[in-house]
Amino acid sequence: MECQPNWAQLRVANFHSDMDTRLAEVAFIAGENFSAADITTLVTVDFATRALNMPVPAESRALRYWYDTVAARPGATA
Repeated sequence: MECQPNWAQLRVANFHSDMDTRLAEVAFIAGENFSAADITTLVTVDFATRALNMPVPAESRALRYWYDTVAARPGATA
C-alpha cells in the first residue's frame, strides 16, 4: 500500500514550487536585494530538508541556484 503525503509534505511541495517560480523572476525573495525574507526562506528550506526529508527538488532550478548562493554567504554558516 502506497503512503499518501501528509499536509505538511504537500505544503512544502507547494512552497518549493512557489519559491522556484518567484526566483525565476528575481534574484532574491523580496526583489533585487538580499533581505530578511531570504533569511527566513533559507531557514524554512533547511528545516524542510532536515525535519521532513524534503530537500529542494532537482526540477526547482531557480530555487536551487538561489539556495546554493544564499547558503554560501558568510552569515549563513554562523
